[in-house]
Amino acid sequence: MRTTLVLIGLALVGSGTVSAVWAQQPQIPTLQVCNKTHVQGKGALVRIPSRADASHSGSFRITLDVACSEANNGYPAGVITITDISMTDSIAQGTIAAVSLEQVTSTGMLTPTVYINGRCSADRVIGCRFWLMIADNKRANDRGAPDVVSFLVFNSVGHRVAYGTGPVVEGDIQIVPKSN
Repeated sequence: MRTTLVLIGLALVGSGTVSAVWAQQPQIPTLQVCNKTHVQGKGALVRIPSRADASHSGSFRITLDVACSEANNGYPAGVITITDISMTDSIAQGTIAAVSLEQVTSTGMLTPTVYINGRCSADRVIGCRFWLMIADNKRANDRGAPDVVSFLVFNSVGHRVAYGTGPVVEGDIQIVPKSN
């Protein structure tokens, strides 16, 4: 009996059935919660010097106007576009646009942070899904710290096609959260 189990185990490992599980791309769990929040910004420029080279500027812009309110039955709605993506190590360059929103959750009042996810569209990306995190540190001149934007985009088979995290160096993003 033990010999049979060992042989079955070796056959599974040899066939790749077990090894495929070990190679899965990590997934970010989502809360799928929408709390009363409004996020807006127009063309905020994020620059990441370590993602620049001779053919990439190491930057992207984000424009968004997203809300979650009782007026929309508690579901998120709005527009998000990440444009002018020009970063090393990102397969998707150019523009990524949200086509549906599944989560808009904010936390904090003094430096509110919002988490947004949903489906997106981008050139040559099938099954585009995105996660976005923005920290509103108010205007850099007011508090000394810039807003921070982080995004991650996967395709339908779980491959990362774009990502970036950095400070807003031009423009401003405002998060108006509920009291939490």
